[in-house]
Amino acid sequence: MCHKLTILARDSANRIIAQCEHGTIHLYWARAALFLHPAELLPLLALIQCWKPDFEEARSEPFCIVRRLDGSLQLWYREIGVHLSQSDLYDLAALLWHAAARLKLFGPEPLTPLSHTLESSRPVTCVLPRPEWRN
Repeated sequence: MCHKLTILARDSANRIIAQCEHGTIHLYWARAALFLHPAELLPLLALIQCWKPDFEEARSEPFCIVRRLDGSLQLWYREIGVHLSQSDLYDLAALLWHAAARLKLFGPEPLTPLSHTLESSRPVTCVLPRPEWRN
């Protein structure tokens, strides 16, 4: 059980990234809570940065972003899904970037968010919508 959280990034009372005394990353978004290994922050950030509004799906295990029929997005981490708007996804990327910078996961001088290259064990697969899905 975690007793002490260090806030790494926050943009509201319901959107927080923190790290506990065990090193686990706690990502709180609205009513959802994801618990990540610190090494998963950059692959998640890279996946979000590769996302384009015309994609139907993008994945980099254990993460997946899926566009729903109503146009909203679902971010999946293993079996846990978080409902997001397109702007929420960008807000999450900013929080992840600040948390990664606080943890010194970037190179020596990260003045702007970097494009993280995914290692070959975590390929990103992005799927464009089929023509019949477009309105």
